Amino acid sequence: MTAAAATPTPQETHLAMLSARVPVAGRRILDIGCGSGAFLELLLAGGADATGMEVAEETLARAAAAGIDPARLALGDGRTLPFADASFDCACFVFSFHHVPADLRTTVLAEVARVLAHDGTLVAIEPLPAGPMSEALAPIEDETEVRTAAQALLADPPAPFVLAETAHYEIARTYASHDAMIRNAVEVDAARAVPAARPDVVAAVQERFARLATPVEGGFELRQPCVLYRFRKA
Repeated sequence: MTAAAATPTPQETHLAMLSARVPVAGRRILDIGCGSGAFLELLLAGGADATGMEVAEETLARAAAAGIDPARLALGDGRTLPFADASFDCACFVFSFHHVPADLRTTVLAEVARVLAHDGTLVAIEPLPAGPMSEALAPIEDETEVRTAAQALLADPPAPFVLAETAHYEIARTYASHDAMIRNAVEVDAARAVPAARPDVVAAVQERFARLATPVEGGFELRQPCVLYRFRKA
């Protein structure tokens, strides 16, 4: 009997969606909001000349500790990207654009346009404000409003970006337990540590996790619907 194929990680699924639209090998790619470097690592393994950027030094330290060359990591909040004009063929936000403060999103997009080549591509991948994973995490932080606002801007982007395509798909993430999911949520955003420490919040997450997660080999799976936006420069 043939063994069942392993479920792709979220980063592998995101990369497959990106690679179907933008050739990765040999391309200069900027991963904005690279976190601990999981997606950046896949870009590099795929032959990209990739750079990751984050707003917090401690996040970049985790990426470096995970094996990413510090020379490929940059610190910045997006208002002024530390790169020359036309430095990249592609820029991507992977679950990070909605974390940009609302009053800075247009400024950040203008900076992205500056560092992209004239024929460059911007790809933004965002979690929809729905689905089992979002519902399970909502007691810690309900991102319905912030995701909706961010995606409204992406659906009608400011010049010079023109929306070329949207595509919907799902990712699946496996957790050992609801506690593991909470730890991961806090690692993504340290501000979640305060609500995540409250017993009532933990109890609410535990109830939702038990109701929404599907038992799989190695733990419990939660699915998250996503939307990919692909832009070209006018």
